[in-house]
Amino acid sequence: MSIIDVKDMHCEKCVERITGLLTEEGLGFEVDLKERTVTVDGDSKEVNTAIEALEDLGFSPKLRF
Repeated sequence: MSIIDVKDMHCEKCVERITGLLTEEGLGFEVDLKERTVTVDGDSKEVNTAIEALEDLGFSPKLRF
């Protein structure tokens, strides 16, 4: 499980956009608006896919280490 910080996620509309795209990508994930994170349940390829998708939506994701 990997946690991606998405500090510029600020509203329910952001959550809807993220959820829609990551669902299309077939990823296992959870979005937490309060913590401003996306948790991806998968390998490094799936995490990279999620990061790229978030960037495509205009967010600035950072993988938490």
